[in-house]
Amino acid sequence: MEPIKFITDIFLYIFEAWVFGFYANLISSPRKKTALRIFCIAIGYIALLIIYEWNNLIATGISIVVINAFLLSFLYKTNIKSALFHAFVLFGIMAASEAVTMAIVTLVANGGFDFSKTDHSTYVLDVIISKLVYFALLVMIASPFAKSKNKQFSIKAYWILLMVPLSGIVTVTLLRNVAITSELSFKSYVLWIVSAVLLLFSNIIVFVLFQTSQKNAADLSELKAIQLQSETDAKYLNILEQSNKDMQIFAHDMKNHLTQIRSAASFDDAKQYLDAIYPELEKFSSVGISQNKMLDLIISKYLRLCESKNIAFSVDVKTANLHYIADTDLSALLNNLLDNAVEAAEKSENGFVKLAVYSKNQLYDGLTVLNSCCTAPLTRGEQLETTKSDKKLHGIGIKSILKVVEKYNGIYDWNYNESTKTFETIIAFPNQK
Repeated sequence: MEPIKFITDIFLYIFEAWVFGFYANLISSPRKKTALRIFCIAIGYIALLIIYEWNNLIATGISIVVINAFLLSFLYKTNIKSALFHAFVLFGIMAASEAVTMAIVTLVANGGFDFSKTDHSTYVLDVIISKLVYFALLVMIASPFAKSKNKQFSIKAYWILLMVPLSGIVTVTLLRNVAITSELSFKSYVLWIVSAVLLLFSNIIVFVLFQTSQKNAADLSELKAIQLQSETDAKYLNILEQSNKDMQIFAHDMKNHLTQIRSAASFDDAKQYLDAIYPELEKFSSVGISQNKMLDLIISKYLRLCESKNIAFSVDVKTANLHYIADTDLSALLNNLLDNAVEAAEKSENGFVKLAVYSKNQLYDGLTVLNSCCTAPLTRGEQLETTKSDKKLHGIGIKSILKVVEKYNGIYDWNYNESTKTFETIIAFPNQK
């Protein structure tokens, strides 16, 4: 029994060492390089194996908490208090897993949970069931910590993967039941044990691949954000450069404008001339007015678009700029709102679009888009209906808007005024300094 038990215990602690690393990577970020983390965790769990072989439960329990707390605080960006908390969480899950395993084998296999048994297959399979239960419980406990650490973390996929250790528990419990109720040949016994061990370590493979895919997704999201920021900066610089060129041309022409004003026959003629050139000057006030590059880009885009469509476009963003909304979200929100507004204004007489972003009593930031709209929008209850012929794309823009509003804990509302033929969208976000 002793050689079998010792070999089993080695595999047991290899699995627990990996589980520790898996949990630590979910709840925190590494402080040390991968090679050093692997080395330190290996040394720590070799020490735990040696202490466990002394058969002193108190020493083993204390060692598990102390070594896990040290590894967390030394290898990961975790303070001592948090490291101790998670070390006790791991110890509690381990104790709970043995209690759950005892209940499972007693209920299903009509046998007790006793590591002192001399039956090789019972001992090995009991240990594997215990570690699968341990891993399944840890997966459930770790999910909120993982989500708080990484907003890109897929909780849905994570919980679906929980079926892997759960199905393993059922399978190995069935193997144990067969092992204690049937006469197995040595060959069958070996195949039984190998299958159970492979099933245990298949959990490692599945969740390593999951962690890798989550990390790749987070890296890709970060790269996209960097790329978007670079593109935003480039576009912003191009707009500033073009604005400067236009300003230089306007400054060059200013001499002629001033001469024309001075030679005007009357005050009314001078005023009329000023009114004619004022829109040219107004164009330059839309660049850099909000101190939010993405917002300025969007304003500049729709200023030019509305100008090309003979739609009056006015902006008021003097007291707020929605700086706390990510560029991708702000782009999705405003482009969908303004696309709809421009489309409606284009179909109306004397079309106009008014965009306002403002702060109200330091409590919330308001975003309103008011546009001319000659026909009342189609609705189903309080939901807007699409007027586009392609019904497959129904509601995509509105869903995108609502998704951003919900993400930033905002409030969305709309109103159509039949008498003035105007449509207004109102969004409020809690003020975030």
